[in-house]
Amino acid sequence: MGARSSYPEWKKSWPELIVRTQTDEAVEFLQRYYDVDRDRPRFTGSCFESMAALNPDPYTLGPADFLAVTMLSVDVPAEAAIRILGRDSALVSELLREIPVDVDIVEVDEEMLCGESPANRLWDVLRQERDGVGPTRASKLLAAKRPRLLPIWDTFVEQATGMGTLGSWWKVQYVLNDDQRYVWEWLGELRPLASNLPDSVSELRILDVLLWMSVHSQRKPS
Repeated sequence: MGARSSYPEWKKSWPELIVRTQTDEAVEFLQRYYDVDRDRPRFTGSCFESMAALNPDPYTLGPADFLAVTMLSVDVPAEAAIRILGRDSALVSELLREIPVDVDIVEVDEEMLCGESPANRLWDVLRQERDGVGPTRASKLLAAKRPRLLPIWDTFVEQATGMGTLGSWWKVQYVLNDDQRYVWEWLGELRPLASNLPDSVSELRILDVLLWMSVHSQRKPS
């Protein structure tokens, strides 16, 4: 492997909430995001993990994973679902078997997140037809299968960080490994402070929620 990719500018473009590890604000965001009122979640995204868990097979993409991404405000169009469950299902499973399970993003070699890695090849498979699976849908489907390894990308993440899809995985890895993993360690420290945070939520997903909430909290209700 060559020299590690560099992304020092993140401290100027990412929210101060993350850069300065502002614990009180982060805990408030997490508590709000996972709040339940009269048995109904304030945000459907808080059910992402529980819906994804309905497909316990880490090597298949199925209807439960399609349901999970609807919790994050996207759907899988019918034509794409037919393709992924049919013609491309064997290739999807083959590539998923090459992507580590239960491994955190900070622990893998950068090459797992770029180039011709199985994750990038699966990204291409999901998006190869013009049937409605763009970068946001593909990102959320992959996050449903590898929630500790593959970051979510959507317009909220882009607005919060300035990152486009290109290189976003290794850039998130860089942030979490930077300065002796201080952001990564902080994300773990938030878990016991947010009393309603489900155990199934990964540190990587905690980061995603904080980025999403940092944008959502600034948007005026319509």
